[in-house]
Amino acid sequence: MYHALRELFGKPPTHNVTPAEKWVSIGGGLVLVGKGLKRPGPLGLLNLALGAAVIYRGVRGYCPAKQRLREMREQRLAPPPAPPAPRFK
Repeated sequence: MYHALRELFGKPPTHNVTPAEKWVSIGGGLVLVGKGLKRPGPLGLLNLALGAAVIYRGVRGYCPAKQRLREMREQRLAPPPAPPAPRFK
C-alpha cells in the first residue's frame, strides 16, 4: 500500500502532458466538478471523481495511461527480434 501511495503522490518519472493538455485537463475537470456539485446522487459523485482525477492529471503533468499507451505503441512498431543463430555441433 505504501509503495502504491508513494508512486501515486511521488515525483512523476517524467512530464508527458503538454502545456495545452494541462490547461484542457484542468478546465474540463473544473467543468465536471461543477456538474457533479449541481447533480445529487451517484452520477454527481461520478462527475466529481472524474473531474478531480482530470484536474490532478493536469496539475501533475503526468498521465500513466498515456505513458502505457506510448510504450505499447513503441513495442508494436519495434522490429521483431532476430531468430537465434543455428547451433552446429
